[in-house]
Amino acid sequence: MSGRFGIDTNILLRVAVNDDPVQSDSVMNFINKLGENDTLVVGVVVIMETAWVLERFYGYSKSTVLDFVQAILERREIEVPDYEVIGNAIDICRNSGADFSDAVISEMNRMAGCTATYTFDQKAARKIPGMELLT
Repeated sequence: MSGRFGIDTNILLRVAVNDDPVQSDSVMNFINKLGENDTLVVGVVVIMETAWVLERFYGYSKSTVLDFVQAILERREIEVPDYEVIGNAIDICRNSGADFSDAVISEMNRMAGCTATYTFDQKAARKIPGMELLT
């Protein structure tokens, strides 16, 4: 096996929750077969969807979810194309208690050159730098 491989949310979830032994074993076998030059590409949508499912469906705390996402960023075999966006969003959430998805949206817009992200979400506008309430 050699190359760059994208993974879907359900693959990342098996790593996080290990709730299906057969699928979890398949994922771990796949990861263990990766060579030193192989890369798993985990996109921002996969990370956001995984975070949402872990918190809302599995009941993980925000802190635990942020720890898991941070661990993804630190893995040698994983490439996150929006690494800086995700890392900044984690910091924003840890420092302000903001929702992860709102922080990611704000950071993606900031990295795209936007001076502000407008929202009707009062909590997000209050907690996230660069988010402004549209009135």
